[in-house]
Amino acid sequence: MINYQELIEGYLLNHPIEVDDLAQILSQLKVESNEKLIDRRNFVGHFTASAFVLSRKSKKILMLHHRILRKYLQPGGHIEKTDTSPLQAAQRELLEETGIDSNYLFYQCDEPLNELIPFNISIHKIPENVSKNEKSHYHYDLQYLFFSEDDIPVTLDEVESSSFEWVEWESFKDMQGYKNIAKKIENLQTFKLHSQETFLANVVSKSTFEDLSCVAVQHIIPSSIPLIKTLRKIFGERLIVCAKPNSINLDVWRELEGFGVKLKVASRDETFNEIFCEISYNTILIDIGGYFVNISQKSNLPILCIVEDTENGIKKYEEVLNNVKYPIFSVARNPLKRNEDYLVGADIVFGADYILHQKNLLIQYMNVACIGYGNIGSGICSRLRELGIKPKIIEKNYIKSITAVKDGCEILIDKNLSNIDIVFCATGSKCLDILDFRSLKDGSFVVTATSSDDEFDLNYINGEYDISNKDNYFTEYRSEENYFYVLNQGIPTNFAVNSALGNYILLVHAAILFILQKVAKSPNKISSSNSINSLSEIDNQEIAKLWLKHFN
Repeated sequence: MINYQELIEGYLLNHPIEVDDLAQILSQLKVESNEKLIDRRNFVGHFTASAFVLSRKSKKILMLHHRILRKYLQPGGHIEKTDTSPLQAAQRELLEETGIDSNYLFYQCDEPLNELIPFNISIHKIPENVSKNEKSHYHYDLQYLFFSEDDIPVTLDEVESSSFEWVEWESFKDMQGYKNIAKKIENLQTFKLHSQETFLANVVSKSTFEDLSCVAVQHIIPSSIPLIKTLRKIFGERLIVCAKPNSINLDVWRELEGFGVKLKVASRDETFNEIFCEISYNTILIDIGGYFVNISQKSNLPILCIVEDTENGIKKYEEVLNNVKYPIFSVARNPLKRNEDYLVGADIVFGADYILHQKNLLIQYMNVACIGYGNIGSGICSRLRELGIKPKIIEKNYIKSITAVKDGCEILIDKNLSNIDIVFCATGSKCLDILDFRSLKDGSFVVTATSSDDEFDLNYINGEYDISNKDNYFTEYRSEENYFYVLNQGIPTNFAVNSALGNYILLVHAAILFILQKVAKSPNKISSSNSINSLSEIDNQEIAKLWLKHFN
C-alpha cells in the first residue's frame, strides 16, 4: 500500500509554497487511512490520478472532452485498490481512455528519488451526481507527465469522453485552470532535466537509507544547497546539518530551514560531541575539516563511517588514526576533486583582488607568494599567472616545486617573506607561525585558503600583536616591530564573493553520495577503522560518466 503521507510530504519538499493550498489534504492525512483516501465514496475528498501527454514534435498536448463535466480535461480517474501506485493508476486510465500504452512514452519524473511523486497536485470540486448517488466532494488529483515523440493515434472511450484534441501549446496555456500547470511543465523541460539536484538524485536510491541517519558539517552557501537538499530527501528528518561557523549565508540558512533541514552551528570545542550531534542510531557522518576527530575516537557509538571532504581534515584524522574507532573515507584526494580545487584556488585570488580593490590596490603590481603548491595552491598560481603575475612558491615537497617551476613560478628556497606584498597560504597545516609573522613586510597582506586556525599557528600572537578589525575585510595585526593585514578576517577570500564552482563541485558531492550508498548497502564490507578508504577507479569513472551525460 502506498504511503500517501510520505508522497505529499515529498511533493511539498519540491513545492513548499503550496503547503497552504494542500491544507485540506494534510488534515485528512492525519485522520484517515491510505485505503480510505482512495475510496471514491469518501465525500470529504479522495485522491485521483491523471496523465498529461505532450508531443515533442508538434508541441501539442492531449486533452479529452469529458461527457459529464462538459469540459476538456487530461486523461485520468479514480485510483483502484488493484493499482500498485497512483502513477500506475494514471497509466491505466490513460490506456483505458485513449488506448495509449505508456510503455511507448517517456515518463518525465519530477523527483528522481521517488518516481511516484507527481509534478503537480490539483484540488478541484466535483459537483453532486444524483444518478450515481454521489454527493459533492473534492478530488485531489495526482498529476504525472509523459512525452511522446509525435501525435499518436487515440482510441477514445466514448463512455467517458465525447471527443479528443491535440491542443496547441499556446492554447493550452490559456485554458482555464491550466496556466500554472503549463508553467510547471515548461520548468521541467527547461531546468529539471539538467538540474544539479536531479544529477545528485541519480547517484543514490532513497530506499537504501530508510534505517540510517546523517550528521553533516557543511558550508551554508549557495553551492551547498543541492547536496543538502538531496540529503534531506534521502534521510528525511534524520538529517542534521552543522554549519561551519565562518561560512554561513543567512539567505541560504533560511532557504534550508524552509526546506525542513535541521540546522546547528559546528564548533571546535568539547561541546561539539555525540550529544550535540544527536548521534543515536546507524549514523553516517559527513565532515569538512576534521570536526568529528574527537567523536571518531570514542568507542561504541552507532557510527557506520565518516566521510571527509578536505585535505586538511584528512590530515587531522591521520594524526590520530590508531585511535579512530570507525571507518574513514576521503574524497579529498579523489581525482574528481581536482577540478573543484582548481576553481577554488582561482576564486580565492578573485576574492582577494576584489577586497584589495576596496582600498584602491591592484594585485597585478604586487610581489606575490604562495605557500603550498597542492591542488588549491596550483589553482591560485594559475589564476595569478593569468593576471600577469609570476608568483613565488614556498613548497616543502621538492617534486611539487619542480612542477611549479615547469608551470612558470619562481621557487623561494628560503622562507623569506620580507619583500612579499601579499602571501597566499594554501597548506592547511599551520604554514605561518610567530617567527613568520614577525618577518612579514610592513603593510603586507595575508590570505588563507582554509580556516585560519588550520593555516596559522596562533601561539604567542595574541600576546605580541594588537589585533583590530578595520572593517569586514581587513584585520590589522600591529606590534612594535611590524604590522600586516589578514584579509576577510582569516576566512578564505572566495567566501567574500559568490564563489563560482559551477557544476564541477557536484563531482565531489556525487562521490560523497556514492560512498554513502556503498556503506548503506554493505556496511560489513567496509575496510578497518585504522585506514583511509577511497572510491575505486571504477566508481570514479561511473560518476564522471554520469556527470558528462547530464551536463555535457
